[in-house]
Amino acid sequence: MQDEVIIKSVAVPDRSGAFSVSLRDGVVGTIRPAEPASESAWLALPGFANLHAHADRAYTVQSFRPRSFADALAAAASARTGFTAVDVEARAMRLFDRSVAHGVTRIRTHTDVDPVVELRSMEGILAAKRRVAASIDVEIVAFSSSRNDLAESTALARLERAIDAGADLIGATLNSSADPPRALAALLDLAERADLPVDIHLDEHLEPGKMLTGLVADAVIARRLQGRVTLSHLCVLAALEDKAAAALIDKLARAEIGVVALPETNLFLQERGRTTPVRRGITRVRELLTAGVKVRLGTDNICDWFFPFGDGDMLETARMAAIASHLDDVPQLIAAACDGRRAIEEGNVADLVLVQASSFDDALARRPSERIVFKAGRQVAGPRWDDPTGGSCL
Repeated sequence: MQDEVIIKSVAVPDRSGAFSVSLRDGVVGTIRPAEPASESAWLALPGFANLHAHADRAYTVQSFRPRSFADALAAAASARTGFTAVDVEARAMRLFDRSVAHGVTRIRTHTDVDPVVELRSMEGILAAKRRVAASIDVEIVAFSSSRNDLAESTALARLERAIDAGADLIGATLNSSADPPRALAALLDLAERADLPVDIHLDEHLEPGKMLTGLVADAVIARRLQGRVTLSHLCVLAALEDKAAAALIDKLARAEIGVVALPETNLFLQERGRTTPVRRGITRVRELLTAGVKVRLGTDNICDWFFPFGDGDMLETARMAAIASHLDDVPQLIAAACDGRRAIEEGNVADLVLVQASSFDDALARRPSERIVFKAGRQVAGPRWDDPTGGSCL
């Protein structure tokens, strides 16, 4: 890898004018006004972080419309009986390659662990992760699916084997458990023993009477696991009255629980039936941010039984979040799509994406397909260029 890359004349968020950016030894070196002053054709952003995907299920359907969330679950369970490690690896590679091309430099993939697939999905995802290690950081969540109730000892043993195989996090879907408190206790006990962070599918519904978010927040506080737990979905927050929602959000903030919002799949699935849905399926993004809760974004399902569209483009997910949640603050929106980074800054790891756009709103409006992507200062996607003086420049 070359020691230095010079990216000439790019726009950066929250600054006017064009800038020259240097990348040295895998980090952002300097960001200086471009000389001579000029207009920029590219926008430089931190690398996107997709913090909730299902790479083992991606690209499994060509055309499918579930009648309901339960219908999607049933279709997935039936089809997953035929999964092999080889075909999971192939689908994951397709998603990882497409993600890199879109500017994603980090992806968290929830990988099914249950009696249907056993460890075949884990094996396939681990193989794909090794193949793309130089281009994208892949975090593997050993995901105890709805078919693997952690209230049962055999299910817990299955998740323990997934940890031994190489999981980076553990997670589960608690709402499907026959005994949610027991399943939660088993999950958190295991997380403490294995010293792994937790990412839980939670309250992916709009029925306040079935809500478990308070239970999880209380357990995190009681166990002093602040900062180690993430909750994905939390659709139910959209169905709560304002006072109840505020109290629950305050508890999440005190527990230092992060939330991953999944606008596309949740808008597609929630209240799916014979009539047009009235309630929004996306969680209360703005209220969570106001309370100091870390909110991130993910694509969730891609071309599978739960969501028949998508291609791993976090710029499209950010656009949907802006539309669905009215997240109008551009730095907050960028941070949600880039795991907290609002702009490129000197000293940051040189994971960044250049988009042919004059601003972030322009990028959201057009979502240009041609992007230039750097991982730790090395170009991993997009049109190449050469500088006869020895360094690289754009």
